[in-house]
Amino acid sequence: MKHILITTIAAVLLVGCGESQQSSPSLEIQPAEPDAEVVSSEPPTSNNEKWEIKTSSGKIPEGWEPYAYDSNDEFDPFLLRRRTSGNWDGKQKWEIKTSSGKIPEGWEPFAYDSNDEQDPFLLRRRTSGNWDNKQKWEIKTSSGKIPEGWEPYAYDSNDEFDPFLLRRRTSGNWDNKQKWKIKTSSGKIPEGWEPYAYDSNDEFDPLLLRRRTSANWDDKQKWEIKTSFGRGITAGWEPFAYDSNDEQDPFLLRRRTAGNWDNKQKWQIKTSSGKIPLGWEPFGYDSNDKFDPFLLRRRIK
Repeated sequence: MKHILITTIAAVLLVGCGESQQSSPSLEIQPAEPDAEVVSSEPPTSNNEKWEIKTSSGKIPEGWEPYAYDSNDEFDPFLLRRRTSGNWDGKQKWEIKTSSGKIPEGWEPFAYDSNDEQDPFLLRRRTSGNWDNKQKWEIKTSSGKIPEGWEPYAYDSNDEFDPFLLRRRTSGNWDNKQKWKIKTSSGKIPEGWEPYAYDSNDEFDPLLLRRRTSANWDDKQKWEIKTSFGRGITAGWEPFAYDSNDEQDPFLLRRRTAGNWDNKQKWQIKTSSGKIPLGWEPFGYDSNDKFDPFLLRRRIK
């Protein structure tokens, strides 16, 4: 499991494979309140946003951006998106390819295919518009310790020894002094740590946390996380990941309980077969769902 949203898309896209199963009882995540339906007379804040998403075997049509990967799809594993409203370059062009670990000049590592033993690293580059064709990246794995200047960006749940994927840019604007720490959690988030991904293959400590120990980072930040079935996101909570092995409460929510956070924010989430309704944003993918695998969200307050 290792799909990045992604982050952006935040997320990272944390989708697993195999038979569905409920989350382990030891997971210290609160289930969402069943009566916490999102009800608001206010219009969505981004009602003019329109997105389209589709899959590809590797060729990227003009105007589409590769943003994630479904390692359970043997035919069209690349996930593409384009915005059909607002500021979007409809002429943009991308290329994608795989790598065993070496990153050619001008290519950016953006995702990982844990089912590919030969060339698991997914690379992309933009062949039109503003793109640094001289950029250089290095990637490597880690058992948990992050060397100075490296950033954790993905996770390989099939690797028992070095599951954390790190990257650093060796050209251009990059902080080579940055330092990160990462660890797992059963659900409780220590002060100063941020939840950023989820390992649906880990029954005991599935949450992945990170914190930056250099430069600008709020060491007093506090987070809470819980799960939701998806029909109602409690005010103040943000959907950030997905557990495809949990049939009951697969959506993972988070909120910051210290610092700058809007405790009145409200979100709605739903699934889609690929068509994105007006005002909804794609943020994740469930590779175990054959009919409505795309995860959508919108902020309504």
